[in-house]
Amino acid sequence: MKRTLIILVLLALAFSALPALAVERDIQGKLGTGYSSDPAKFGLDLNFQYNWVLDPYFVIGLDSGLYWIRWERKIGTEGLGAGNTAPFVDVKADSNVYMFPVIADAQIRLPVLKDYIFVTPYATIGFGYSFMLLTYSQPDFTDSNTGESYEKERKYKFFTGLAYQLLAGAGYQFKNSKVEFFAEAGYRSAKLKSGDLELDMSGLVMRIGAKYPLGAKS
Repeated sequence: MKRTLIILVLLALAFSALPALAVERDIQGKLGTGYSSDPAKFGLDLNFQYNWVLDPYFVIGLDSGLYWIRWERKIGTEGLGAGNTAPFVDVKADSNVYMFPVIADAQIRLPVLKDYIFVTPYATIGFGYSFMLLTYSQPDFTDSNTGESYEKERKYKFFTGLAYQLLAGAGYQFKNSKVEFFAEAGYRSAKLKSGDLELDMSGLVMRIGAKYPLGAKS
């Protein structure tokens, strides 16, 4: 834990000096999907990124966003009325995870290839920290198979842990347009803990997005 805090403090100090640099900047908005090992499902991935363009080929930035997964699990069966002929329905518990990664990125762009393949390829590596909220809820019901009664329940757990990502993508910019559209895919690692409980939220990430230049800060 102490080593993690030292790394985060060093990253914060390094990026706190960036606003003083008179370099080009851009912002990005991204929307896509991600897959996590726990609970082995796809979810919504929403991301925003702020970049300092040190030169046409090298960029550093900060990104954050929301990764959300919702799933249901059958926990019993309940009859809708009295008697053996009454219809039965499955009773399900509802779970949600809301993950908020904060990642410092380094990116290599290859604009020189645009004249040959019409797009600008890039590769990104990032390192940071993730925060996650897990919610669980179930209704009160009596299981028709066992006769056992269950009370309404709602639980919350907060997870944290280191995160890193490796991404590759390409952007396309229409003639006379400032906006560049892009698509990217890669891998994000995030093994998060809450006490002795660990969830592996690592997996594939796929996004589309748009980039807008902000110019240089004078």
